[in-house]
Amino acid sequence: MAAITQHPTAKTDFANPTTSQIIFIRKREVMRRTGLSSTGIYDLMARDLFPKSIKLAGGKAVAWLESDIGQWQEQCLANQAREAK
Repeated sequence: MAAITQHPTAKTDFANPTTSQIIFIRKREVMRRTGLSSTGIYDLMARDLFPKSIKLAGGKAVAWLESDIGQWQEQCLANQAREAK
């Protein structure tokens, strides 16, 4: 039986880079993790309801901070829990 490894989720602390791990994830991975389409992502970004992308070196490629996507998902769950009450 294979062991399951759990990775702790860490909040990005830019003031203390030794304790933070900055991970960029590309759009395909963001889509996979959130279940959103490309159009859905950009629509939510335009309405300030989704984390903004970051331009990578060269200016054509974009990515998102993994921590920002995780925080957005946590906020979605919190909003859903509040609405259920």
